[in-house]
Amino acid sequence: MSLNNMILLGMVTMLIYFFFIEIFTVLFRLTGLTKSKSRFQVISLFTNSGYTTQEAELVMSNHVRRRLANTTMLFGYILNVTVISVLINIIMALGSSASQDVWTFVLIVGGFFIGLFIISRIKFVDVFFQMIIKGIAVFFIYSKDTNVIEILDNYDQKSIAEVSIRNLPDVLVNSPLRENGMKANYGIQVLAIKRGKTMITDVSGDEILLTDDLVVVFGKIRKIKDLFIKEPAKDLEENEKAG
Repeated sequence: MSLNNMILLGMVTMLIYFFFIEIFTVLFRLTGLTKSKSRFQVISLFTNSGYTTQEAELVMSNHVRRRLANTTMLFGYILNVTVISVLINIIMALGSSASQDVWTFVLIVGGFFIGLFIISRIKFVDVFFQMIIKGIAVFFIYSKDTNVIEILDNYDQKSIAEVSIRNLPDVLVNSPLRENGMKANYGIQVLAIKRGKTMITDVSGDEILLTDDLVVVFGKIRKIKDLFIKEPAKDLEENEKAG
């Protein structure tokens, strides 16, 4: 294989590596972890660094996350072996190449990572990429009538969560926010509602939630799951203590 082909293979391999990191980050987020915690755990698992913190207990204490962690480590091992193998072959090829080829390799690789960094900082690209990965993950993890809850951030014992309503709970049907008991019975406050292309940020008590709404709420994750998932949420209860 020529040097150019090996360089191309190396870049494709690195893109796949980063792509899978993003996929597993989204998967962990869908289990109730925030983006920063998910990415940290995924990178630790992918690189087999063995770096642990108290946040690792959030993974080990949840059977879904444990299975996901096992899969992450398996993919990480396979990709690490592939990347190392490709890099070794490139280095060996460079050893017998002219100095001009070496500088060409350095410039190509440098330009590749700079371009990747710039693209990743473009908000539209990042949002679109995350939307595609999340859509794929949701399709394989959730049934079509299950509401999807994604934790955006934690504050003390409460969380900001994004709820994709695909099955409207009975207590919310045709009931304004001031009357449906979300705040009184569950302690959940609605911060914003995305309905189609319309974003409602000044949410009034007269607003009625509808199927297919994307709702940003603030409250205890256990209560949010009790309302929208209708099942015990003890697996995610530890997030209330995570900051």
